[in-house]
Amino acid sequence: MRILNPIARILRNAPLCLLAIVLIANVGFVYAAEGGAPAPFAAGEKLVFRVEWNPPWYLFFLPSMEAGDAELQLSQELEYKGEKALKIIFKARSSGALVSLIGLKVDDNFEYITNAETFCTFTATRRVREGKHKRDIKVVYLPESDRLHIHDVDLAVVPNKVRKDTYKDNVPKCVRDLFSALYWIRYQDFQVGTLRRSVVGNDDKVKEVESVVEKKEVVVTPVGKFETWRVNTIAVLGGLFKDGGQFRFWLTADERKLPVQFEAKVQLGKVTGKLKMAELPPSSAERPSAGNKSSHESHEKNP
Repeated sequence: MRILNPIARILRNAPLCLLAIVLIANVGFVYAAEGGAPAPFAAGEKLVFRVEWNPPWYLFFLPSMEAGDAELQLSQELEYKGEKALKIIFKARSSGALVSLIGLKVDDNFEYITNAETFCTFTATRRVREGKHKRDIKVVYLPESDRLHIHDVDLAVVPNKVRKDTYKDNVPKCVRDLFSALYWIRYQDFQVGTLRRSVVGNDDKVKEVESVVEKKEVVVTPVGKFETWRVNTIAVLGGLFKDGGQFRFWLTADERKLPVQFEAKVQLGKVTGKLKMAELPPSSAERPSAGNKSSHESHEKNP
């Protein structure tokens, strides 16, 4: 079938869709927001999303299909070059009917070290394992010289091939990776129409991303029903990703601003993710009305 290659591209790009958006029971350091208010999250927060692909209308003969799981974890606090930092871990695993259809296995692991106060990224490491596509990519941001360094190795060939080992100049001093940007936006005050911009990096691409709060909306996920803020994102002056697309994510309308759903329009249909499990460490932020049993218990429910 001719549709298989486009679908395979969608699944390979699904991890990056989590910007539209877009894993613990140990007590973590609670980071202070501006004005001394408690942060809406702490080290140890773990979120798992069920990812689904929805075909476009002209592929009406295909149903919506499970694509896999995406796991996001604010792993730990540490120091990086004498500054307080956070480690963010993201994992994407393929499963379900879509994998059976296209025969493509995804097992990606991303790791980011970011400033604990500004959420400007220090380093970004991506271990990409998508079928025969295998790459290790590391980006180090060098704000003191307005540069970044990228080292990109193709492990699918023998001998392994270095695709990039270069510096990029004229890089803004504060660049946030996809997930640091998500944590950063959870600090912000929301109301309908609120517009914010952040410089976001993916590998050696750097773009200004604009986010706008569109409306309040109730969404239903495997862990419950939530009143949320719906946020839309646009990459200013060209798309951040090769395939372009529009990204929306839903944050709970409380102090925690927990991401519970995301949606990404891509070249062939739409990718959606709904929260299926959350492990939330203790913090002084208000707990969402659903999605956790207590400060030390995970909540998981299969429909």
